[in-house]
Amino acid sequence: MFSSPTQRANRRKLLVFAGTFLVLATIGLFYNYSRPAIYLAGARVQINPGAVQVEAAVSTGGTQGANVPRSLLNELQVLTSRPLVKAVLEKLPDTQRDTASRLGADPVSALQAGLQARVAEGTDVVELSSRGPDAALAATLVNELVVAYTGQLNDAYAKTSGSSLIQISDEVAKLTQKVQTQRRQMEDFRLRHNIVSFEREENEVLGRIKGQTEALNKAQETLAIAEGKLRAMTESAAVGRPIAAPVRPNATLDNLEQRASQAREELSELSRGYTPAYMAMDPRARAVKNRLAELERQIVNQRQSSGQVAQSDQSSALADARDGVNAARDTVARMAQQASGNRGALQQFAARFNEFRTMRDELAPLESLLRDATQRKARQEAGEAARRPSVRVVEPAFAPREPWQPQYTRDAAIVLGGAFLLALLAMWVVELFNRVDAPPTWIVSQPSPYPGNPNYGLGYDSGQDNVAALAHRMPLAVEYDGRATMLPPVIQPRELLQEELAGILTNASPTVLLFAHLLLRGVSPEEAITLRGSDVNTAARTLHVASSHEGDDSRTAARDIPLDGTLHEVIVNTFKTTPAGDAQPLLGDANAKPVALNDLTTELLYAAHDAGVDQPAEVTPDALRHTYAAFLARQGIRMADLARAVGQMSAAQAAIYSAMAPAGKRLGLEQVERLMSVARQA
Repeated sequence: MFSSPTQRANRRKLLVFAGTFLVLATIGLFYNYSRPAIYLAGARVQINPGAVQVEAAVSTGGTQGANVPRSLLNELQVLTSRPLVKAVLEKLPDTQRDTASRLGADPVSALQAGLQARVAEGTDVVELSSRGPDAALAATLVNELVVAYTGQLNDAYAKTSGSSLIQISDEVAKLTQKVQTQRRQMEDFRLRHNIVSFEREENEVLGRIKGQTEALNKAQETLAIAEGKLRAMTESAAVGRPIAAPVRPNATLDNLEQRASQAREELSELSRGYTPAYMAMDPRARAVKNRLAELERQIVNQRQSSGQVAQSDQSSALADARDGVNAARDTVARMAQQASGNRGALQQFAARFNEFRTMRDELAPLESLLRDATQRKARQEAGEAARRPSVRVVEPAFAPREPWQPQYTRDAAIVLGGAFLLALLAMWVVELFNRVDAPPTWIVSQPSPYPGNPNYGLGYDSGQDNVAALAHRMPLAVEYDGRATMLPPVIQPRELLQEELAGILTNASPTVLLFAHLLLRGVSPEEAITLRGSDVNTAARTLHVASSHEGDDSRTAARDIPLDGTLHEVIVNTFKTTPAGDAQPLLGDANAKPVALNDLTTELLYAAHDAGVDQPAEVTPDALRHTYAAFLARQGIRMADLARAVGQMSAAQAAIYSAMAPAGKRLGLEQVERLMSVARQA
């Protein structure tokens, strides 16, 4: 059953869209759900990798230990290392080991490839995750890795801490023994050589020798002073100068001179206030002058007596100087003799003392090392708890219920969306290459005697109930492709599709079938009913169409139409014999009389109705002939050649067919396809 062209085009679009969508969606969904599920199990673990004690030199000498934390990033490498994964795999149950063995030839590498450990920013919490096709295996692997890593970390710390403590204890013991041995050797050496201490003055030999040396130096200095004094006194006595000798203090002379000085000052004070005449009469001034004269006389006497004593003292001083020089020489000689006698002992003691100091210098580094080792041991024992590593499970791993990847629902939605878009694209491409230019819509308008329906349209959407109503139209206004033109009264029939023609030919009676074939070769309905058997020329393979009147003003010229095999076969089937030379009409009844045109039109409507053509009332003989003329016009045929094929046309009809012609060069009748494909079938 046939429908309208729009419905057939929509049906084709639906089939292309549905087919493409179903194929692409099926392939995409099959691929989506055929991918194996990957499960992700994760745990969060707080890891304190502990610390190690590092020794560093200090400015005061020796070393000082400090606790340096281990790198957490290094521990992450250990946490996902192959040896640890292999150890965990060996401890898993048999069922999970079998599951892991299906991962490939090297299940350890497969499990290790799915592991990932990262540190949460700003914390010491490690997020450990495992990806794999089995949810239970992924969760078990993460939890067992944490347990195995904890044990390995504690064992490593115990070994490191124990060996370090044993090593430093051995070091302390060895250094203690060396220091004690060195100290005993130093003590024996000190006692054997009578060394009191490291201070040279505190040793008896060095003290005694030092005292003798200092005494000798002082004696030599005293001798030099005495000799110089004696030489000076001798030279002074030789030239008659007073011998420089220590002046004995004379208190009386000093007192007299002080009193005389006061008297002089008093006279000077009076002279500034009084004249000399007044002072000569003033008792006080005379008393001061007298007292000053008396004091000067006493001073002279006292100095004379002191000079006599000084001469006696100078002789004694010269004798004393000679005695001092002799005594100093004896002392120097004695001291020099003693110093020369102790020089050998001094050299021997100095050598032993230097050797003792060398032993002390050798002991100092050993004592420093012993102190450092003892401090390191104490610090290591005290800071063992601070350096101990720890692992705390913040959140254990659980077997996931939903796969991590792929996300089937999301990917399925993407597949369906992509299939939908590609189906639309495929539908557009198919329609692009199967586009058929629809016949133009002719809008015919005239004043209507029917209120509410002022316009009529001819074509697929004309809405007419019968063809007879079209005969009473007034002159028409025809709009074609947006251009309105006033034409003489003309009824433009409907242009049929190939499928519609095929259905009509299939359901037509033999007479109507021949009638339809004649129309589809350009024969007008009036010409068709006048054709006789004698018009069929089988030798020339032509069908002669005589001239006839088509209207009041036009005449259809006589013409010969090619007699193709299909038309010849239809004629033979209709007459049951070859009608050549026969005067019987081609479209005749049982009495060999021509069939009325109205009867043929009615039977043609029956065939269109039985074929399921939309609006069968529009299927008229002129519609079939118009369809053939439009078929030729759409190929770009020249209008003169079109008239040769279908007969003479009015100006309105020629204008319509001219508008149907495509742009470009016009073709002759021999250059176009004269026969429609549907007309080739009998």
